[in-house]
Amino acid sequence: MVNISRLFYYTFIFENRYMIFVQGLMVTASLSFSSFVLGSVLGALFCSMKRSYKPVLQKISEKCCAFLIAIPTMVLLLVCVYVVFVDTPLPLLWIVIISLTLKCAAYICEIFNTSLDAISPGEIEAARALGMNRKKTFIYIILPQLINTGLELYKNQFILTMQETSVVGYVALVDLTRASSVISARTMDSLLGLIFITIIYFIIGAVCKKLLDLLKARKHLEV
Repeated sequence: MVNISRLFYYTFIFENRYMIFVQGLMVTASLSFSSFVLGSVLGALFCSMKRSYKPVLQKISEKCCAFLIAIPTMVLLLVCVYVVFVDTPLPLLWIVIISLTLKCAAYICEIFNTSLDAISPGEIEAARALGMNRKKTFIYIILPQLINTGLELYKNQFILTMQETSVVGYVALVDLTRASSVISARTMDSLLGLIFITIIYFIIGAVCKKLLDLLKARKHLEV
């Protein structure tokens, strides 16, 4: 008990080291949410291009998504930081967000595309026959089924995006994982630091999955 108390003191209290975890949490949260939201928008754009009637747009979307999915997140991050944006005035945080957004968008494009393929064309044709325009058809026919079909994968993608932020320490950005490493190097013991960030990652993932479950709540789909 004495050793645990001493370790707790040197891990969190001494020299206000808890602030390193707080700053790391802020970086992890900002990267996760920013990349996921922007990735959803870009993924929807890729999906619309892939389902376009123009072969050129289809090819561009397919090649971009295949390229981004095939490249490891770490490699994509290093290429963006040390090659593509090396001579630009963009802050490091923005460059990392761009990297994670591209990776997330490729996966979300596939989620959207697979979910749309599961919708029967006959239902869309029936909606048009009933006089629904494209907007109403999307809101009342396509969107509810899109949510029911793809929501689980969509929630899992957020977890994966959050997990991928753990590699940003390699480009000198202090996230939760990097914060734990910094503290461990000072205390020469990684036990409490690793337990703490494990709990934090779990809480963030669980809370966000619950929030995304609201999309499936019946009151949000009433017509």
